[in-house]
Amino acid sequence: MPDPRVIARQRLSRERGYVRKDWGGRIPIVLVYPNSYYIGMSNLGLQTIYSLFNAYPDFVCERAFVDPPERGKRNGDGPPRIVSLESQRPLEDFAVIAFTLSYEYDYFHMVQALKSARIPLWASQRDERHPLVIAGGACMLTNPAGVAPFLDAAVIGEGEEIVPSLVGAFEDGLYGGRDDLLDELAAIPGVYVPERPPFGPVERQWVEDIGSTEAYSTILTDDTELSNMTLIECARGCGRGCRFCIAGYVFRPPRYRPLEDLLGVSPHSLEHSERVGRLGAAVADHPELPELVVGAGELGARVSISSLRVDNLRPEVLRVLAAGGTKTVTVAPEAGSERMREAINKGVSEEQILRGAALVGEAGLTRFKLYFMIGLPGEEDDDVHALAALGNRIKERLDAAGNGTRLVLSVSPLVPKPWTAYQYETQQPPEVIKARQGILKQHLAPGIELRSDSPQTARIDDVLSRADGRLAAMLAELPDASLGSYKRAIREHGLDGARPWAGEAPPWHVVDVGMTERFLLREMDKHERVRRTIPCPPPEVGCKLCGVC
Repeated sequence: MPDPRVIARQRLSRERGYVRKDWGGRIPIVLVYPNSYYIGMSNLGLQTIYSLFNAYPDFVCERAFVDPPERGKRNGDGPPRIVSLESQRPLEDFAVIAFTLSYEYDYFHMVQALKSARIPLWASQRDERHPLVIAGGACMLTNPAGVAPFLDAAVIGEGEEIVPSLVGAFEDGLYGGRDDLLDELAAIPGVYVPERPPFGPVERQWVEDIGSTEAYSTILTDDTELSNMTLIECARGCGRGCRFCIAGYVFRPPRYRPLEDLLGVSPHSLEHSERVGRLGAAVADHPELPELVVGAGELGARVSISSLRVDNLRPEVLRVLAAGGTKTVTVAPEAGSERMREAINKGVSEEQILRGAALVGEAGLTRFKLYFMIGLPGEEDDDVHALAALGNRIKERLDAAGNGTRLVLSVSPLVPKPWTAYQYETQQPPEVIKARQGILKQHLAPGIELRSDSPQTARIDDVLSRADGRLAAMLAELPDASLGSYKRAIREHGLDGARPWAGEAPPWHVVDVGMTERFLLREMDKHERVRRTIPCPPPEVGCKLCGVC
């Protein structure tokens, strides 16, 4: 097995913009992204927290990654040693181990990282000799309960609001008594300390004015999914309210960076790379998107956008993207029939989808990728037939443009997520999902690339997303991340029921994202009645509908 220190030094040698500090007199923190370096270095949240901590002179913040073993191979006698990039020190040398948890499937890798550090998995078994183990990210915001037994603390909300308080607590208490430190952490708004159960839900902390923050990548490398591209956050949250979508609920309200700020950072980013990626859950809803994209292009940037909306595609935006080397335009209609798109609150008509396909084809882009779901509440076979028919009509529009644009349909089974309208729904049985996948395979025209997840994989995702504290015991014993191992472990730990939690109260109610239960129940009622909910209005208008603002 290659020496992890050698790999770390090789990766660091190909990076630009990293921070290296001497450890003398400083508090060392390691940010662990529990997946591969290739994926993790395209995570803007990781780079933002890295910059926030390193801005404090008395702290040194480094990065580490958990590279999964090659497919079909186990880790031998145990997980490989994990070291930081900047100093190549093992995790146990740091005062704080901080995980960024964006995807529930990374829970397994988090456990492997802790095992590699030779420290107790369970927070209750750790003392002053061990690093403090904390976690943040989207998974902690939606449901920290499943992995809470591993954590000394979980950060519920946006880092810019919470990091300053964490810094103060670490300066005061990291080298004192552990009980006192946990008490101090539990008193910080937005911090959940499992060993100090709160009197009420821990309230999410969020930045009201994202224009007052900086969120762009400072480290560039070729060895990542979005290689040598400066990533700039344009928007945070989404106000569309699609009833299945975490971003449309738990990251509310939608907030947009001012156009002048985004164009102002472009010259800085162009000093490092001509490639600029615009990120955000609702980049396509930025009120000045055409000016933003065209303006960046005029400055010499090769612009990419994380995703677009099919109902507001603009020819001038597509031209700039194509000129900048973008090959794929991605949109997400999510459901194939008009009825289901209304039920999930997507609000996109077939006419708008077909018009978008024509624009993408005329712009000469290489691929048009659309995301859909099956297994939605109330879905019938006719809705899936409608999806296949829609896919065929999209292909006709692309072919009519004559530029050879390929069509990719990514169709996934619904995974009901906490804090969405579907949070209490059960998944469709695997045999129903397989049958509906069969409808698509049978009725889609030749030349359409169909990608779909297995219902078994979606079931595991459901358990990881909505489980209670029993999940930690399951993850602690899981030998590998294979489908078979997950299925056996879920059954053995009693998580294979219709819903993966015990009791009436869902485990994610330990946090408060600001959304009222009444609003979510009303959204489910509107789904059943196939009724729309209007998007969030601009902040100056004001709104009290969902409870966040």
